Formats: sequence, structure tokens, C-alpha cells
Amino acid sequence: MRAAFLETEGRLVMIDAQMPTIQSPDQILIKVKTVGICGSEAHAFRGSHPFRRAPVILGHEMAGDVVSVGESVLNFKTGDRVIVDPQWACGECAYCRAGDINLCPSKSMLGTSSWPGAFGEYIIAPVKSVLHLPDSLSSTQGSLIEPLSVAVHVARRANVSAHKSVAILGSGSVGGMLVGVCHAYGAEPIVAVDIHEHCLDIARKRMGATHSLLAPDEKLADRVNDLTRGEGVDVVFVTADEPILVTQGVEMAKRRGRIMLVALLTGSPLHLGAYEILSKELEIVGNMSINHEDVQQAIALAMSGQVDVNAIATHVLPIEEAQRGMELALTKDDGAIKVILSFDTT
Repeated sequence: MRAAFLETEGRLVMIDAQMPTIQSPDQILIKVKTVGICGSEAHAFRGSHPFRRAPVILGHEMAGDVVSVGESVLNFKTGDRVIVDPQWACGECAYCRAGDINLCPSKSMLGTSSWPGAFGEYIIAPVKSVLHLPDSLSSTQGSLIEPLSVAVHVARRANVSAHKSVAILGSGSVGGMLVGVCHAYGAEPIVAVDIHEHCLDIARKRMGATHSLLAPDEKLADRVNDLTRGEGVDVVFVTADEPILVTQGVEMAKRRGRIMLVALLTGSPLHLGAYEILSKELEIVGNMSINHEDVQQAIALAMSGQVDVNAIATHVLPIEEAQRGMELALTKDDGAIKVILSFDTT
């Protein structure tokens, strides 16, 4: 099968990889149609991801068609259009039993050495991780359900609701989706921040941001506070990989506000003064991946049009151009936000 293989840091090559096969009755073989390039893949490409490491077949934001199913699979059949929650959890630990599969300590993630990913033409997935892709959504839109699910997850954990004020520091892929989710949930104002004007344009024109601010800006917190009559925002989402944004988030959060850490923040350690966190009774909240409830909510938001998932899909490239696609995802050149790779030759 064709696969874009991360051979070493900074180098994706096309290879003829061995096709996976069903190994147990609860597994499904899926032919990949489209796969998005996530920020985590960009980290792996640069060698800065904590567990996605070369050599590996990356890719977890995927949509495809069922090729075959194991004996115990009853609700999927050959030809079904599907997406995958890219977590292979144990199903037995306390976290899995509570529905928090994202916290399963023994789970595998799609696009790692333990579970080769959707930069390969075929993948195997356990039935519990596979969901039907509604006919009203294209394969490209299906690849966008996973980043939308991340946005749903962090917005839910932040208790975003009507009239809550939010700032989203990094309005690219997940950040752009977060703007859309917060808008769908009735938040206002919604302040989008990014270093790229084209990301801000999409956030404002198609995703529902009420204000946009260009970064970097030493007075970013002051500008956000000015937009909220000096109070600050209820929730700050740090969705860009820049540690200084956490410090600025503390400064722009209102009393008893939340700072939601979404980006991996691999650049350098966080340096935070305790007094402002204590005096404002702030919460700093970590977030990791998604659960099935988030995926179902994301599908509903995409189907209803409450979140315009197509807005961030700026490039669709053949899998053979994976190297170029990764570079676009990293640099955001040519107006790139979300780059999607396609195996579809028709």
C-alpha cells in the first residue's frame, strides 16, 4: 500500500508499506480517503513531539471506507463511510469505564509506532473507535471532525456557555474550530488572536469571532482587557505553541477565570508568577485528546452547519505531496490553515 513515511526528522518519503490485516474479531480494515495534518504531526516532523517519533507512519484525522470487518462486528459493513476516534483504549480501566478514554494509561494513539496511522492507505481500528460518517458530510469534512472534537472537548471542560467571554490565543486549525464552537455555544465576546492575518480573517468572517488581534504583541493582555471593560475574559484558550501566551493568558483572565492549555507548549518551561493566579483565584486546566461524546457532538455541529468546518480546509493535496503539505502546515504559507492529504485518485 502507498504510505507517506516519516523516515527521519524533517523528511517524509513515499514507500510501499505492508498492508495491515485484521487480527481479532472486533477489528475493522479501513481504506483511507483523506487525512488532515495536525499540529501533533508537525511536532513529530520537527522532532519535538513527546511520543510521535520517526520512523513512523503518521496521521490520525481521517475519513475512509470499510474494506472488511471481523467476525464480531455487527454495525459496520463493507463500503460504509467512517471516521475514527484515534484512540485504542483498554476499555477496562477506571477511566475507560467512566467514558474518559482519553485518560486511559495504556491506550495507543493512531499515527504512532504502536498503531500505524492514516498517512498509510489502509489502517486497522477496533470497532469501538469507529463511527459512521453521515452521507451529508464529505470525506474532507470527515477529516475535520477530529480537530472539531478537540475544540468541543476543551470548550466543554471550560464550561463555555451563552454570554461567556473568551479569548483564543492561536486561531489556526484547532483554534479556528474553537472560535466556531464558542460561537455555537453563544459565547460573547469571542477574541481571536494569531500571528497570521489570514487565520484571523477566517475566524472573524466564517467562524464567529467578534474581535481579532494580531500577535505578537507585548500589550496583548491590555488590548483584551480593554475589549472587556477592564474585567478580562471568562476563559482563555492557549492553542498556539508559545509559552509566553500562558503568562499573557493569566493577565487577561478575569477573576475566577480559566486558562485552558490546549497546545503542547514544547518550546520552553512555563514561568508563572503565583500571586496573580492566587489573587484572582484562577484555574489552569490541562487538556488531552477527546472522548466519544465529543466526537458525536462534533458530528452534530458539522451536520447542522453551526460550525463551518470547511472554513479552515485551505489545501487538499495528493498523498504524494505529503512533504509539501507538512511544510505548508508548519509555515502557514499560501494562506494555509488546515492541509488535508488525499488517497483518492478519482
